[in-house]
Amino acid sequence: MSPREGKRPKFGRIDPFCLMAVFPVLLVAGILGALVNVGLGIGFAVFAGLILLFDSWVNRPGPVPPPERPARARRPAAPQPSRAPARAQSQTQAQARRPAGDRGPARAPSRAPARRGGPPPPAR
Repeated sequence: MSPREGKRPKFGRIDPFCLMAVFPVLLVAGILGALVNVGLGIGFAVFAGLILLFDSWVNRPGPVPPPERPARARRPAAPQPSRAPARAQSQTQAQARRPAGDRGPARAPSRAPARRGGPPPPAR
């Protein structure tokens, strides 16, 4: 990281969903500390604190970007030549295929008509 860039903070916000893991561990720590062994309860409480610490470290914000430099004035780019849409191009091709005397719609190149099956034979 260069000295110009801002420093990244060491910790960030705690994710609220992390608390769904921490609260049960603290509950177990309280129960163990009260009923079984105080040291065991303190150990579980420290573990819950480490979960919070890790979550805060993972969710730290990214580095602060350096201040923007003013952009140099650029010449506007030359406009791109526009292309005719593909549909208009296909219409001109269809008009070129149509005979001059024919006033009907343009026809696609001839191909066999689709076969359609009739009703099924009657069952006996």
